[in-house]
Amino acid sequence: MTRVGSSSTPAGGWFARRFAALVAATSTEEPGTALALFRMATAASMLLLLVPLWTTATGRLVVRFAFTERAADAGVGGYRNLATTPLMNLLGGATSSTQLALLIVATVCATLMLVGLWGRAPVVIGAVVSKVALGQNYDVSGAGDALLANALFLLVLSDCTRTLSLDCRRRTGRFVDDTPVPAWPRRLAVLQLVVMYTSTGLQKLVSTAWSPLDGCSALFQILQSPQWARFPALIERTGSTLVWPLALLTTVTVAWECTFFAVLWKRRWRLPYVLTGVLIHIGIFGLMEVGVFSFLSMAFYPVLFGRHPAGPPGVAAAATRDDRATQTVNDEARTIGLDGRGSTA
Repeated sequence: MTRVGSSSTPAGGWFARRFAALVAATSTEEPGTALALFRMATAASMLLLLVPLWTTATGRLVVRFAFTERAADAGVGGYRNLATTPLMNLLGGATSSTQLALLIVATVCATLMLVGLWGRAPVVIGAVVSKVALGQNYDVSGAGDALLANALFLLVLSDCTRTLSLDCRRRTGRFVDDTPVPAWPRRLAVLQLVVMYTSTGLQKLVSTAWSPLDGCSALFQILQSPQWARFPALIERTGSTLVWPLALLTTVTVAWECTFFAVLWKRRWRLPYVLTGVLIHIGIFGLMEVGVFSFLSMAFYPVLFGRHPAGPPGVAAAATRDDRATQTVNDEARTIGLDGRGSTA
């Protein structure tokens, strides 16, 4: 019996310690500023994506939206069959009016997210509606659509309207609230960003165009592609002038993406990586047709700068309440003519 107990206790102790560590990690609280900035940046990017599509739906230009043959018979147009969804069927099918209604609802939800009103409800509704609206034509969908879905999912998990929101104003009378929120949704967003960049960098290594084997010519080739280039004639007009600058940028991009995981261990490296990312994404948006992918990627950057954890749940909140109570007492004392020592002023 002693031998069995001695052999099973270490394993049980190891699992207990790991579980306790997991509970501690998910119980940590911190100020909600980073999540609030993440919410606002995601909402702004969502608006940049949705609003221009209104003309596509109302003008019946079926580039972004592929309507069904049934809709085409009604004069709406379309070029292929559509895998319908229950929500779309409930609303009457994939027509221009249905698409426009979905886009309007999603835009309203994005606006409510931007100002921080009604908590998670606009995030949930916006995630569902935008998924249905943007998922009608996978031929023209991109990484930005998937990244938007991930961002909205992370925001649903978080208390993203605790501060810098109209909800905060209604609750506390101010736009800023230092009450801590769970830190694990922000950490999950950091992990999402790291996985996205690192996996993208590793995927680039499969292609010789992103390596010295082909002269790091990936960007030089991309900027000549009508599918990706915002200015397809740029390389033709500049000749070989941009070959080496673009090769250098290709090398920097791959190195930056493949090593982005380093931000998990060195907080002081986060700012240089973010500044590099901002420059890369500005260049991507300026030279390539990638929709709002660059803005959605940069919307994640605030989560890298969350303040240090405030401690287990309840502790930081209690400290904040105590500080506010002390401040209230001091304010009342000054109002009735007493200083902090209880003597007349």
